[in-house]
Amino acid sequence: MMLDKEQIKKIIPYDDPFLWVDEIESINEDTIIGHRQTSLEDSYFRGHFVDFPIMPGVLVIEGIAQTGTILLRKKIGEDHKNKHILAYQVEKANFYQPIFPGDKIEYRVKLLNFDNSKIASFEGEALVGENKKCQVKFLTAVVDKKQFKS
Repeated sequence: MMLDKEQIKKIIPYDDPFLWVDEIESINEDTIIGHRQTSLEDSYFRGHFVDFPIMPGVLVIEGIAQTGTILLRKKIGEDHKNKHILAYQVEKANFYQPIFPGDKIEYRVKLLNFDNSKIASFEGEALVGENKKCQVKFLTAVVDKKQFKS
């Protein structure tokens, strides 16, 4: 393991209950692999769906996106602390199979393009074992924190 959950929290501005990446296995120039261990105790399984607990697709995409932003923040360097990385566009998302309680998700994300330090393009997938569960292509906007007031 390259990064654990506490190290991830120091890179991206997320915390429980909305941090969807437990660990990072590897980071290369334009690719990253992370993981999330699901559990029957995860709150979303209680209501999605009552008689057929599966992980909501939007949370699968969120986990892929959070993994991608870790890569992007590493690429930006120390100045990343002065930036917000915001969802900009989900171009395409496909869901192939459900993710069930107890599944360990592997997120694989590739940074496709990062023009003018403002828009980053990614493609990512979520797998459980060898089974591809989701594939998504998405964009994020990189903005200076000073542009927004909290």
